Amino acid sequence: MTVTKLPPHASAPMGPDQEPTPAELKKLRLRYAGRCVLCGAPLPQGAPALYHAASKTVRCIACPDATPGGDVGAALTEPPPLDSGTAGGSAQREHDRRAAKREERVKERFGRRFGGVLLAVVDEPQSTRAWAKGARGEARLAEAIAGMPDVVALHDRRVPGTRGNIDHLLVAPAGLFVVDAKHYKGSLRIRDKGGLFHTDNRLYVGGRDCSHLADNMAWQVAAVETLLTSVEITMPVTPVLCFIDVDWPLLGSPGSFRGVRLESPKSLRRLITATPALDAAAIDKLARILGAGFPAK
Repeated sequence: MTVTKLPPHASAPMGPDQEPTPAELKKLRLRYAGRCVLCGAPLPQGAPALYHAASKTVRCIACPDATPGGDVGAALTEPPPLDSGTAGGSAQREHDRRAAKREERVKERFGRRFGGVLLAVVDEPQSTRAWAKGARGEARLAEAIAGMPDVVALHDRRVPGTRGNIDHLLVAPAGLFVVDAKHYKGSLRIRDKGGLFHTDNRLYVGGRDCSHLADNMAWQVAAVETLLTSVEITMPVTPVLCFIDVDWPLLGSPGSFRGVRLESPKSLRRLITATPALDAAAIDKLARILGAGFPAK
């Protein structure tokens, strides 16, 4: 996918005699090729465009989707294909990178033959195995929602301007969901660790305090909301922690924690299709905007 991120030094402002632009949009000529976040039209190097600094996206100067009644792809003979990404792709690549560096170090120190034996009998460090485990969890979640009607899943999305990524963006009949997949083992519980006069609820999985996972969803939701604001879309964004292989309580299973939904792959399927709010056309349009604003890693 063409990169839409344009650093401040990568653009040249247009002349002051040009028409004014909407708030927070800067009219410029592109130093790098991009793609319109609204209609998906390719924007070549040097073309005039509108740049939104907060979301680091570009759009056509006269985009059909920026006017009432505009349709996705109206400026193109055929809309560009949507890159749905590969679930767990960046996590698997990080595992492979670490594993390759470890193999190189071991064989350099002990020789190829004896080093190969050591690599075969000694487990990888837990910090390396965690990347592969996370990749498998993301892939399993993707498999669980694959083929669902009127559900568009965007996997492993880069957030321009950060080193982070969003595991899954789901555009579905029930709305827009930002989903972080966690491949954990153990019982899931919410425990009150406060004292007699105050409440301090914590999220535990297998005896480990995982409360920070819910807090980490805030920046992901904020990034999505910033992109939506840049294209004048107002709608709720639902954060979800989807746990793979955890043991859920038989009674009183928690549905949310600190404003974040807690789901299994099975319950996630029900969540994203309950109470339809978006039709197929709206789902496709929103997915294309998100696909352009958050490219696949």
